[in-house]
Amino acid sequence: MTEEEKITIESMKEEDIIEVLKIEHASFSDPWTYNMFNAELSNPFSYLWVARDNSGVLIGFICFWILGDEAHLLDLAVHPSYRQRGVGSQIIKASMDYWKDAGLKSAYLEVRESNEDARRLYG
Repeated sequence: MTEEEKITIESMKEEDIIEVLKIEHASFSDPWTYNMFNAELSNPFSYLWVARDNSGVLIGFICFWILGDEAHLLDLAVHPSYRQRGVGSQIIKASMDYWKDAGLKSAYLEVRESNEDARRLYG
């Protein structure tokens, strides 16, 4: 692994969806659509964050719900050029810190058995 990429994490905005879709399509065989991301932006249970490199380029994102005292991770991806550089780990750590501060008791996610990158990330 190369040196860990320095990132900034912020809330996703509608104008980020086009860049998010590029990462989504490069990452998944059954990607979310523009309308799916847009609907999540107005869902009161949904949290969407983007990760940017030090020049402001959108390089990753996460979408999760908070339901009661549980987090449900729905979608997470990192641009292929930024994988294996600690970006996914930093996004997960920021999310887990947020969940802990919010007093959540558990977190859930589903990963396809064939998704080796995700399985390594989540350990």
